[in-house]
Amino acid sequence: MRARDGAAGRTALVLVAALVVLLAGCAGAPAPLPDGDVTAIVGITVVNPERGRSSAIERDRTVLIAGDRIHRVGPAKSVTIPRGAKIIDGRGRWLIPGLIDSHVHFFQSGNLYTRPDVADFNRWMPYAREVARNGARVEATFKVWLASGVTGVVDVGGPFWNFEMRALASKSAAAPEVAVAGPLISFVARPALDLGDPPIIRVATEGEARALAARELAYKPDYIKVWFIHREGDDLPAQEAIVKATADAAHSAGVRLAVHATELATAKAALRAGADFLVHSVEDLPVDGEFLALARKNRALYCPTLFVYQGYGYALSNTWRPTKAERRLADPQILGMMSDLDRIPGALVPERIRARLQKPAPVQTPAVAMQNLRRVMDAGITVVLGTDAGNIGTLHGPSVFREAALMQAAGLSPLEVLRSATSDGARALGRERGIIAPGKIADLVILDADPLADSANLAAVRQVIRRGRVFDPDALIRSLN
Repeated sequence: MRARDGAAGRTALVLVAALVVLLAGCAGAPAPLPDGDVTAIVGITVVNPERGRSSAIERDRTVLIAGDRIHRVGPAKSVTIPRGAKIIDGRGRWLIPGLIDSHVHFFQSGNLYTRPDVADFNRWMPYAREVARNGARVEATFKVWLASGVTGVVDVGGPFWNFEMRALASKSAAAPEVAVAGPLISFVARPALDLGDPPIIRVATEGEARALAARELAYKPDYIKVWFIHREGDDLPAQEAIVKATADAAHSAGVRLAVHATELATAKAALRAGADFLVHSVEDLPVDGEFLALARKNRALYCPTLFVYQGYGYALSNTWRPTKAERRLADPQILGMMSDLDRIPGALVPERIRARLQKPAPVQTPAVAMQNLRRVMDAGITVVLGTDAGNIGTLHGPSVFREAALMQAAGLSPLEVLRSATSDGARALGRERGIIAPGKIADLVILDADPLADSANLAAVRQVIRRGRVFDPDALIRSLN
């Protein structure tokens, strides 16, 4: 009897110990630290953009990072820092999730030569040379994004080379997370951009759209993209049918459809056809109830891309000037090319650009686009920050700060802007990002200023953490060749 009593007692003790562990886990007790490097950010103010204004801020926190994951977030006084941990002093600073730019194009650089279909400088800078330069410099472009606190980007359309670029980013320690689409399925051709691997391919029928989508789906894209250009005399219902055929092909493979549609009529047609992501503002008319209902039904994402209009206007009137953030964080090679209109011989400047230089027009973002952003946000549609970086005048990296400023000017609060670039932006990226919590990927940014006081403070990037690895922004830029 005593032997059986002893065995029963030991079994009971084991059960009690297991119950204690279970209850501790339910109470939020941290799991043991895994083996590997540990980083502790001590005494920092944590900003949680997915929460409401009253609970978004947590002061005097310590954040433990183990490997590529956040291990613990808690009051500084109650978090034990393991021996040997790397310490980052966070006092007087703010911690946010890594930013996400939901609309970029790696095949473009932001300089004057990157869109010869808009401004043809081939007689001065052959487009083939520009494309080769972009491809050779892609790893530098990755670093520029990281230096600006951007740890995730969505390339919503480019040549088939995009898929090689995505693979390269996944292998690089100093690169953001990259989601991509392949060539834009378009109603118009852009032969000036076709050097054998065109970023835009024209289709005329539903069958051609399905065939091109099938080619792209073989590369496992994150999106299929339609460039919905509707010109006077075009058959809108026929175009909508082509978009629907594309959407059906994408959705059957579990891939989302992104659509460039900047008019109310084309945006509504795109949503009826099944669009998941509108990658630009509606800019011609105020959005109406039908548009908002369609967007809610599709659970569509809405990306305003407000600055890109100004980027073209400033650059092509030779009035583009770098911001303080761009002087610090943009690719120096691109910055050096932005004033080329001062040295290109006039005879080699396109006539339309020469006329603009003689009488520069005011540069503005379409007022309707600004007004629609607030309407869309108020309707409960998910807004994601995106720059359309790579277009002329919109530089990779620090253009996110120009975009954030315009979103705030359109009536969004700094918290709403931050949410669009983090926890909501993660929906566009399609990855586990945007939240500071145990178990999440450690993609983080340490700021020297409060991002909820003013969106301009997002540019006060002190350190960037990508998958647990800490980067100094200035060192990243100095490392560029």
